[in-house]
Amino acid sequence: MIAKFLSLTFVFALCSGLATAQPDPKPVADKKLVTKLYNIKHLIGERGKASGLADADAVIKVLLETFPQLRDLKPGTDGPQIVERDGNKLAIRTTEEVHGEIKDLLEALERLQDLAVDIKADVIEIDTVAFAKLQKVLAKGNVKPPVLFAMGEEIEDEKKLEAAKKVMEEANKILKAGLVVQTSSGRFLNGAEATISARQSVLTYTNHLETGFRETPLFMKQGFTLVAVPVVSADRRFIRFKLTEQSTVVTGMKKKEFEENGAKIIAQSPVVEDFGATGSAVVADGSTILFRLAYAPKDKVWVVVVKPTIYIRAEEEELNRLRLKRWFDFFLGR
Repeated sequence: MIAKFLSLTFVFALCSGLATAQPDPKPVADKKLVTKLYNIKHLIGERGKASGLADADAVIKVLLETFPQLRDLKPGTDGPQIVERDGNKLAIRTTEEVHGEIKDLLEALERLQDLAVDIKADVIEIDTVAFAKLQKVLAKGNVKPPVLFAMGEEIEDEKKLEAAKKVMEEANKILKAGLVVQTSSGRFLNGAEATISARQSVLTYTNHLETGFRETPLFMKQGFTLVAVPVVSADRRFIRFKLTEQSTVVTGMKKKEFEENGAKIIAQSPVVEDFGATGSAVVADGSTILFRLAYAPKDKVWVVVVKPTIYIRAEEEELNRLRLKRWFDFFLGR
C-alpha cells in the first residue's frame, strides 16, 4: 500500500514537472478601446495643400483607407469611433496598438510636408508675330516643345549660365509686351501630380421643344488645364518637371430630332476636340520654365511662365525664429 502511494506520488510529481516545463502561451492582444485626441491642424489648410489634405475629411479618408479596424464605425456604440471636434481635432477610440500606428501615420504625413514646391504660373497672350520672335530667341535651347525654355543644370557652368540669362532677358522683353491672361500660385507636394494653372469657360446650350425651351440649360466647359509633377533633386537645388496640357475645344453642335411623349424635340450635343501635349524639363530652384499651350484664341499664342521655388519647412521655421529673436532683441535694446 505504501509502495503504491509512493508510486502515485512520483507519477503526479513527474506530470506536474512536465506541465510547468511547457512554454508560456502567447499573450493575447489587448482589445481594450482607448480614446485619444489628435490635433490635425498642422496637416490641413495652407500646409495641407502641399500634401493633398485639404480638410479634416481628407485626413479621415486616409485613416479609413489605412486601418481596416476603423471601417465599421457606428456612432453611439461601444465600438471604434472617430469624432471630429472643433479646433481641427479628431477624437479616435481604438486599441493602443492601432493608436501607435495612427501616431506613426500622422507623423509621416507631417514629414511629407517638410518638402514642397511653391509654383507661380502666369499665362501670357502674344500674337503669332511676337511668338515667331520668341522662338528665334529660344532656338538655341536644349528642350523640346511644348517646353520652350528651362533654366536648369547649366547654372553649374558660369558661361552657360550667363548665356541662359541673356536668352531669358530677351524672352522677357517679348513676353512683357503681351497680355497677362491670369496668374495662379500655390504650394504643391513634391512628387505628386497637381493642377498648377487652368482656365475653362462655360458653354451653355438647350434642347428645343415644340412648346419652347427646357427650364434647365445644359452646359459644358472648354479651355485648358496644365498639370504638373514636380520632383525635387536629392541636393534640393533642382526640380524636374513633367508638364501635361489637357485642353478641350467645342468646334460645333450636332442636332437630332425625335419625339418624346408626343412632343417633338430637337436635341443638341457639342462636337468636342481634345488636344494638348506633354513635356519635361529640369529647372533650377527659383528659375523659369516657358510652356506653350496648344489652347489659345484664334491668331493668338498662350505661353505659361512657370516659376518654382523649393519650400523647406524646417528652414522657414528657423528663419521665423531668428526674425522673432531679432525683434525681441531690438525691443529690449540688446
